[in-house]
Amino acid sequence: MTLHRLAPPLVVIVALALVALVVACGGETPAPASAPAPTAEPPVPTSSAATATSAPPAAAATEPPAATDAMSPTAVMAPTAAMAPTAAMAATEVPTEAPPEPPTPEAMPSDAAAIFTLGEGTIARYRVEEELANTGFFVAVGETQDVAGSIAFDADGGVLADESRIAVQAATLRTDSGRRDGFVRNRTLETDTYPEVVFVPTSIDGLPDTIADASGRARVNITGDLTIKDQTREVVWDGEIDFPGDGTAAGSMAVEFTFEDFGMTKPSVVIVISVDDTIRLELDFVGTITAQ
Repeated sequence: MTLHRLAPPLVVIVALALVALVVACGGETPAPASAPAPTAEPPVPTSSAATATSAPPAAAATEPPAATDAMSPTAVMAPTAAMAPTAAMAATEVPTEAPPEPPTPEAMPSDAAAIFTLGEGTIARYRVEEELANTGFFVAVGETQDVAGSIAFDADGGVLADESRIAVQAATLRTDSGRRDGFVRNRTLETDTYPEVVFVPTSIDGLPDTIADASGRARVNITGDLTIKDQTREVVWDGEIDFPGDGTAAGSMAVEFTFEDFGMTKPSVVIVISVDDTIRLELDFVGTITAQ
């Protein structure tokens, strides 16, 4: 009975002696069959180890592997050779200096000795006689101040047609009737396709010999090419010009033609019974004279 109670301690002592003998001889203690195989991963931090030892073996086996050096913030943020700028990348960078600007084209030579330029206050106007259902005969007047242009003169007072042009923005012509204006824009003048009425003077009779220092009043005839829509006709304007002697000029001129001359459709609205064939086009102008 006494030997039976002392047997287990004796077995433990013998086992410990055998372990000590194996360690002394350089051997390794065999791992228990149920222990997981050692890995090459670095030791898990103490806080993680404490959590792992407290969890059941099955749960520990399903947890994701501990973070390695490759996943640490330092390893991710550290620049690598692949991220470093290369010579090819540097070559594609936008240069810091702006490219040289192209040379400014030289102005075309001009033979003009003086130029008259239209100024603010110039008005273009048309007049057409109509017969209205409620008032009888009536003169429709359409006006615009959207007019610009100039006339160039040579040393002898002749007009330089290649450097002269007056343009009226046809879509801005207005009368006392929006319905009439809409018809004129869309059907008569077709301003979406032909936005300007253009006059190019080719000669002026009755001007002083030297326009730059002219003074007094002159009655003139101005010949040139008038373009309405896609039709161009030579016309002659009658007019008067006042020269105050201070480098300015003001005056008026007018010309008449028919709708048919320029292939235009007469205005046609509900209250209009008829429209006269003749159109009177007027220009009241002011401007300055510049010697070249």
